[in-house]
Amino acid sequence: MQFERLVIEAGSDTFALDLHARLTVIAGVGRLERDGLINELVAALGAGRSGVHLELRADTGTRYTIFRPVGGHHCVVDVDHEQDVTDAFRAPDGSVNLLARAGLNERAAKRQMRLTEADLASRSTQEDYILTLAHVDQGRLWDVAWKVKDRKERLDDVAAAAGSTAEDADVYEEIERRHRSFEEAQEQHERMRHLWFMVGGISAISAVPAAMLAGGIAAVPLILAAMATTAASIVSWRRAEDARLQEQDALAEAGATSYLTFQINRVNGLVASDQNRRQIMQAAEYHRAALVEWTLLAGDVPVDWAIEHRREVRQAAAALRSSIGGVRNPMASTMSAIEETVADVGHALRGRLDALSKLGAGGESFPVFLDDPFAHIEPKAKPSLLEQLVAASRNQQVIYLTEDADVVEWARVESMTGDVAIIEPGVGAPADATGESAHVVA
Repeated sequence: MQFERLVIEAGSDTFALDLHARLTVIAGVGRLERDGLINELVAALGAGRSGVHLELRADTGTRYTIFRPVGGHHCVVDVDHEQDVTDAFRAPDGSVNLLARAGLNERAAKRQMRLTEADLASRSTQEDYILTLAHVDQGRLWDVAWKVKDRKERLDDVAAAAGSTAEDADVYEEIERRHRSFEEAQEQHERMRHLWFMVGGISAISAVPAAMLAGGIAAVPLILAAMATTAASIVSWRRAEDARLQEQDALAEAGATSYLTFQINRVNGLVASDQNRRQIMQAAEYHRAALVEWTLLAGDVPVDWAIEHRREVRQAAAALRSSIGGVRNPMASTMSAIEETVADVGHALRGRLDALSKLGAGGESFPVFLDDPFAHIEPKAKPSLLEQLVAASRNQQVIYLTEDADVVEWARVESMTGDVAIIEPGVGAPADATGESAHVVA
């Protein structure tokens, strides 16, 4: 299947993405934006939430639109035949759910459809991960790993019950952080303003009798003190004003210049109940605490990656106990570092793409969402890997979300061939292969 267009409604605001049939690069999106967009794209195939609509093309060529109107019935329309085919996509619980029809649940689909830097780690990096984990007490390691996983699932459940998502917890934190910064700056300004007013006033008033009694020279220090306190007061006011503007930006109406602004605006109005919001933030805090515990044990090894490779980790741990050393990549001695990276990452990439080409129970292919996986790869290795993506996209739709300047520059050039579309919110809307623009609407 191929995604053609995603539309997200939040009150009177609308955010829309037109996606290329082969490879779309969504540029200038940080971690929060990538989390939010990928979650929306996957959830649109699942039970979804009201206000998120998706247009897609099945492997058979049939085009469908999933409508999820706020306050209305969710439905699926066969665009080509102008027929309502909702019943064919209805899950046992009555919801419109394309993932359930393919025998998938939302969590599993998101994990498989999203490729991160860890998922495409080179062979040597994976070996380093395994050796790092093998040196940790295995009982403690897996206890903490399952704790992280359980708390993440708990966060997902709490967020779903509130009509939100786990990724929105970070947006709540951003809203709260900016509001606290504004309040602290405002409080400090008010506290110091009274002090500076008194000091400045006393200094200015004292300058007159000092000049009369001791001459103009004696009044100079007092005048300078009054000027200094006035300047300090202006600086403090400016800081408070800057903090206010940052909070205002976070809660402003959505704009085409930032999906994050749209996301914050949407999330701020999504959960009206303070109790629900507190529950989500508390669950997020428990999850973060477990992640800190994991990081102290395993460093930067991702939890999901560790759980998926626990068999290799346990084997390596057993080998260490038997004093058997690990074997490094045998190709390393015959290939350059860049060639080895291209070979290893390319192999992992092709493997994941192949799995997604037949992910569903019925053999339907699914798009792949690349979560900035090449960000820390050597720049000289990126063009070859990106060309592999272009070749793979002939049979598999790829959506690449990034803030990597190397990838963005490459995509700008490649978009002229028609095989790649680049979306740069607020920069412009280059045309895709069909002549229609890939754009963000707000």
